[in-house]
Amino acid sequence: MASSPHDEAQPMSLRERKKRLAQATIEEAALRLFQQQGYEHTSIQDIADAVMMSPRTFFRYFASKEEVLLGPMHTILSESLRFLQQVESTASPHTALRATVEYLASLYQQQRASFLTRYQVVMQIPSIASIYLYALMETEPALCDALCSRLQAGTSRNEIRFLVAIYMTAFRVALLERFSSLSQNA
Repeated sequence: MASSPHDEAQPMSLRERKKRLAQATIEEAALRLFQQQGYEHTSIQDIADAVMMSPRTFFRYFASKEEVLLGPMHTILSESLRFLQQVESTASPHTALRATVEYLASLYQQQRASFLTRYQVVMQIPSIASIYLYALMETEPALCDALCSRLQAGTSRNEIRFLVAIYMTAFRVALLERFSSLSQNA
């Protein structure tokens, strides 16, 4: 799971460290199985067996296989929203969005191998690929709201929505192109 800057500010309890270790172990096993057997042919039972736990215990950590696969992406997108909210309020919309997208790219880079594996799994199943792409897009309204809340009253909300859409589309295209080229070279 992705750790965030505010997560690192306070030391985690033993319980929280054990929980994160279990989640990471489940994710690693699930990704390995998704690659070996395919996402659709990997059951919760298979994942639970691989990490020596019951399916019931699996559900204490994840609601579904989809959450195992896409959860870290949601975490990173949430982190980018928190980052935008902390950008200097005097920054222009372009400056704030550029900094946010650069931060988002750095988070993906930190976990590049994991996200490349997720991308490879996702692109094999059209229904999951659409969920993956939608997850990237669903952050746009929240980014727009955060950006609009920082701006002067005369700023057009539609212009900000369009600007956010342009930046996030550029990010999505760059991300998918990067993952696609890395997949071909792997």
